[in-house]
Amino acid sequence: MRSLRRRSFERKQKAKRLFNIWFFSKMKRTKILLGVILIGSISAVPVFYEYKYLESQLTSKLIEVFGNIPKTTGLIVREVIVEGRSKTKKSALLQALQVSEGDNILAINITEMKDRINKLPWVKSARIERHFPNKISLTLVERTPMARWQTNRVLKLIDVHGDVIPRVDLTRFSHLPIIIGKNAPKIAGQILKTLSNEPNLFRRVKSLTLVSDRRWDVQLNNQINVNLPEKNPGKAWAHLATVEQGHNIFDDQIQGIDMRLENQLIIKIEKNKTSPGKVRGRNT
Repeated sequence: MRSLRRRSFERKQKAKRLFNIWFFSKMKRTKILLGVILIGSISAVPVFYEYKYLESQLTSKLIEVFGNIPKTTGLIVREVIVEGRSKTKKSALLQALQVSEGDNILAINITEMKDRINKLPWVKSARIERHFPNKISLTLVERTPMARWQTNRVLKLIDVHGDVIPRVDLTRFSHLPIIIGKNAPKIAGQILKTLSNEPNLFRRVKSLTLVSDRRWDVQLNNQINVNLPEKNPGKAWAHLATVEQGHNIFDDQIQGIDMRLENQLIIKIEKNKTSPGKVRGRNT
């Protein structure tokens, strides 16, 4: 009988031979696979470059073909119609439009065009539409100037919503009243509407000052200062218009008119001046 040591040795030798056979056969398969991949890669290089060349040529042809479609079908800009433009400068609008006759109407980015137009000082909103085959329409809603706002000794034009209209020539709007006060622009619309209900008196308004964010002092063009009440300023203003129309109280002797107390109209006389007659004071 063979000894146990002998049989153990033979089993080890057999296992070693089997491992060598498996390992070297796997190495051989790997080498073959790598060789195939390498040869395939080398062969694919000219094919790849040929494909890229064909792709670029095809793309160029497609661009050329589709680029000519608007011209052949008439889908090019022939006319731009603008409605609602009054204060916006034509040159500024053309620069914002960035469109010329003959441009591809399909290639125009309406969103970007609208964003550029909305940045113009006078434009509140804009609507742009394509009308095939060759027309673009632009409808503008411009901002309405309301007054000149005095802040830090500088005048700024504001619209009916109290927003500043930038980059405008203020000399064109010298007829508009001046409003004074930090928060005056946002609430001036209501008082100006109230005062305009008496057009003859409103034409004499030079400026309005917001006092303690509660009430208004109105300065007329003859330097007379009118103190309006916090409550019912419209009623007091209407009464002042009636008194002035009937009695002509705005003369050189008047310094101011105080209407802050309900049912009273107090006329302040300028000092160091004599009146040709008795100055009228009234309860209302």
